Amino acid sequence: MKKIILIVLITGAFITPSLAQSSFSIQYSMGFGGTMNNYITTTSVRGATFEYKLYPQPNISIGIDAGWNHFYERRAYDTYTNGTASYTGVQFRYANAVPIYITPSFYFSPGEKINPFIGVGIGTIYLSRYVDMGIFRVTEDKWHFAIKPEAGVLVSLSPDMDLILAFRYNNAFGTSDTAQQNYMTFNVGFVWK
Repeated sequence: MKKIILIVLITGAFITPSLAQSSFSIQYSMGFGGTMNNYITTTSVRGATFEYKLYPQPNISIGIDAGWNHFYERRAYDTYTNGTASYTGVQFRYANAVPIYITPSFYFSPGEKINPFIGVGIGTIYLSRYVDMGIFRVTEDKWHFAIKPEAGVLVSLSPDMDLILAFRYNNAFGTSDTAQQNYMTFNVGFVWK
């Protein structure tokens, strides 16, 4: 599956730029909520997203985006159980989420100063979670199939640059040995056309 996605993206990167307009964006990403709260309840203020899009028509785009969100929480001195082991102490929990999506989007007002849009992302999320407690570390690294509904707005700053504000719901489906994980992000950044 990963090889097929990579082949499609590479082929598209070389063939389609001559057929359509394109854009590149860099966004600050703040993550929060969802089932990630079962593991870490604090908001992630460390995150970024990079997006490349092609526009075969003014109101339709298809692209690829890759992001990163880092979640962290310090838990109080307590006894924590993991499987059959119990640990007592202060616990530090970390999670890194790296989503990679193919992203079709629809734009409601292309060419206008304010252009709302909706989209969906289909791809994968790499979730790396670990807990530090004294000299012990428990880790879990998994790839998950994922989807991402998205809604946002582009605000034109100049003919070549837009401001993007977007709300995304990242849903990483469960695997045979891990539960479903999801979280929301609020993104703000710049789009270069």
